[in-house]
Amino acid sequence: MFADRAITYTFVRILSFFTVTATPIMSYCTTFTEFQRYLGRSPRYYARRLALDILHILESPKYRGNFKQPRIHFLYIHHIFEDEIANFRKLVHELATSHTFITHSEAVQRIKDGTVDKPYLAWSSDDGIQNNLNAASVLEEVGASCCFYVNPFSINLTDERAIKQFCAEKLDMPPVPFLNWSEIEVLQKAGHEIGAHTYAHDRVSQLSLENFQEDFYKTDTILKQHCGPIQHFAYTYGTFNDCDAKAMDFVYDSGYASGTSAVRGCHPPTGYHAKEGRLLLRRDQIIGAWPISHSKYFISRSVRQMTRDNHYYPKTWTTDG
Repeated sequence: MFADRAITYTFVRILSFFTVTATPIMSYCTTFTEFQRYLGRSPRYYARRLALDILHILESPKYRGNFKQPRIHFLYIHHIFEDEIANFRKLVHELATSHTFITHSEAVQRIKDGTVDKPYLAWSSDDGIQNNLNAASVLEEVGASCCFYVNPFSINLTDERAIKQFCAEKLDMPPVPFLNWSEIEVLQKAGHEIGAHTYAHDRVSQLSLENFQEDFYKTDTILKQHCGPIQHFAYTYGTFNDCDAKAMDFVYDSGYASGTSAVRGCHPPTGYHAKEGRLLLRRDQIIGAWPISHSKYFISRSVRQMTRDNHYYPKTWTTDG
């Protein structure tokens, strides 16, 4: 079954390649090695890698105990390039031995209901890059699903100059192909979810509330037309400075079930009460090319540092700001 699904994703990628353009003028980034070359390797890169190696050694005695802690832990990716697949597969299969994978929607509901009786992991992905099909294929090997947060602007985008500009200005990466609606349909039929991520990856904190509302309605309308009702929203760039309470309140008032940041952390089994505030999801980013030890360090650290405050908007968000 897994092999059949992988063949399906490979087929839709090949089909998309031939339908994008007959005479491509631009080569796309297809490996993390190319992406890393684009970013460059400064002294800070090597210092960070060394620091994480040391932190892993110090944290590793806690892994077994921390991974057993009941909680909701959201992990997210942006890409799984061809040279990331094997390492990502190894990480996913290793995590499957100590965690229970659930859908994004179930994870949100368990937080709200207080039904967190074991270590649960839920996956999501931002930006709708086509190589997310690689991630879907790997996750399905262990019965896991993913919530793909997409920007309608880049879905079905075939103009190579527009792709290059969007990738450079909004994603800080070399040009990559994006998912199309047919591929998204395949993902949904396989049990994955689709979430909203603004129309064209604009920073919510730089939009007026009125402009954000227009952007949100536009995004939601397009996604509903292609995917059916949408329940989850992740704001772009993901720090607490990149969104605010008024914008997120609007998301919830529009009927969405969750709002999501990219701030590291996980959610403890108890402590969420709607009367005390609205839910804001924390997530730990995973890079498929990272040493597995680095990913395990971040996961363990989040478990060690989790508090009930992780359920709510940050204290820096106010309805006056």
